[in-house]
Amino acid sequence: MSMINREVAWRVFAREFNDSDLMLEGEEERAPSYLVTPLGAKINRIYLVGVLTECENIGTDEEPMWRARVTDPTGTFFVSAGQYQPGVATTLANMEPPLFVAVVGKASTYQPDEETFLTSIRAENIKEVDEEQRDLWILEAARSLKDRLEIGIEASKMDDISVEELVNLGFEEKLAEGFKKASEHYGDLSFEKYERILEDSLRYVLPEYESQSLEDIENEGEVQDERDEELEELIIEIVSDIEEREGLENGVEYERVKNEVMNEGDITQDKFEEVVNDLRSDGRLYEPVLGNLKVIG
Repeated sequence: MSMINREVAWRVFAREFNDSDLMLEGEEERAPSYLVTPLGAKINRIYLVGVLTECENIGTDEEPMWRARVTDPTGTFFVSAGQYQPGVATTLANMEPPLFVAVVGKASTYQPDEETFLTSIRAENIKEVDEEQRDLWILEAARSLKDRLEIGIEASKMDDISVEELVNLGFEEKLAEGFKKASEHYGDLSFEKYERILEDSLRYVLPEYESQSLEDIENEGEVQDERDEELEELIIEIVSDIEEREGLENGVEYERVKNEVMNEGDITQDKFEEVVNDLRSDGRLYEPVLGNLKVIG
């Protein structure tokens, strides 16, 4: 009897996942479908680690339908689990955000009209993890993003993208095929945006990172910087005050927080970004929507 190979669970940041609007449906019975990202990841299953910030049952006790938000340094994944995922639904029912979670699930899409394409993840498994596991996932996702960026930049030099030629250059065939398919749908890409996501994600877990290669960083020991607790409390206080005063449910714009903090004294932008990253790593701040900061607790 033939065996059906289980799809590899991709490590992809929320920003690239949510930028995707190409769905390839399987042509044969029980053939897998794929969400193709702008950089060519053909996602059937995905593995992610982030902060569970919200979860609610929008169904009934008899037929639950749980919806959750899980954030990474680049944005928010929308996760769902219903009666066909009873174990996940039970786990979500007993979780109290915020906390670090790992999720494995299938890429899912919804298109209510021609102009709207929504992505989500139908969870197969979810469990609580710690900050270290979250940081390791960020490095794995960064490595995966780096691989796709490299093949994309090389492919963009070709008049007609050739999978065979990319394989001859040393790239994996599945990555070459994925990027060719993506380029046919998305057209010319802004690699600069994804390069910035790569650098920002590395700084999120490795504040000492500047422009080193990912391989160099992975082989380095941890660098322990002295924490500026006074600045940490100032940032928390400013975000909390604005949220409470203006009744903001989705946090405060990053640039607004930065300007108010820097107006308090001799604080550089680099120092502000470093401390905000520390607070997000500690789970004291998170981004309910991209570009906003919200206090946890």
